Amino acid sequence: MNLIIRKLRIKDIDSVCAMEKEAFSMPWHRESFVDMTNNCDALYLVAELSDDGNNQMTDPDDGIIKIYDFASDYDGDVTVVGCAGLISVVGEGNICNIVIKKEFRRLGIARRLVQSMIDTGKEQFGIKDFTLEVRQSNEAAKRLYEELGFECEGIRPKFYVKPVEDACIYWLRESK
Repeated sequence: MNLIIRKLRIKDIDSVCAMEKEAFSMPWHRESFVDMTNNCDALYLVAELSDDGNNQMTDPDDGIIKIYDFASDYDGDVTVVGCAGLISVVGEGNICNIVIKKEFRRLGIARRLVQSMIDTGKEQFGIKDFTLEVRQSNEAAKRLYEELGFECEGIRPKFYVKPVEDACIYWLRESK
């Protein structure tokens, strides 16, 4: 089984929207993801499981970032199991979406996606500092970001709705 991290394609958007709907009270709309695929300042990656055993890039334009060997009980052809998005804003990376399909959470997929996004953001956009918001109650996500070197630098009161909740503002700064 391979876990392939690659750039988001239009054909992936329905799968990503289904994951968003499952995970969030206010998921992004399909049109928002389509817009991101056309935004030259955006980087959206997906995590895809493949059991074809082929870990060679055959087309340099296929958007593959990394391929990992991945132990899983998943028995299928190919499926998108996660997505992460980044927008480059004045030299900073704003991480705006991270979602993993429910049955594939806590397997290290989010870590690989976020790390790949950071590495690619540095390489593709020259980004040195990355930021994101996370619900204050989302302990698993906060722990992941802290393990990747992010630090909480502030709170945005009542940032989230449905339910209303504060957001922790995390930064990963190269200068620290």
